[in-house]
Amino acid sequence: MTTAQNMIDSSAKMAGILAEGQSLESGVNTDALNRLNRMFARWANIGIDLGLATLAASDTVYVDVADEEAIELSLALRLMVKHRRQIAPGLSEAGDQMVTELQSKYSNLPVMALDAALSGSQRYNINNG
Repeated sequence: MTTAQNMIDSSAKMAGILAEGQSLESGVNTDALNRLNRMFARWANIGIDLGLATLAASDTVYVDVADEEAIELSLALRLMVKHRRQIAPGLSEAGDQMVTELQSKYSNLPVMALDAALSGSQRYNINNG
């Protein structure tokens, strides 16, 4: 368990906009928190529902370690773009892969129902009916 601020700080360090022992300026921190909340909203649109409402910096975030890593890397990539930092080769792909993993973990795929009359038919052709 961690706080939204801890994730922001970790992401900012990954992005190269925060050094050890420093803290983000107020405006930069607010922007990072807004980006984090917008990221969660966008993820919810593609089926990644982490059960997180709009966070304040001091809010505790209850996610497992793998999810936390995906969140921090994804936010770091957004911060790198915002602050015009060079993205290392493979980093963007790693972020995409982590989001894909989150999507497969949290997305609720609808279950296809097959009519009982069709399941026992030897002559039913799905293309022609």
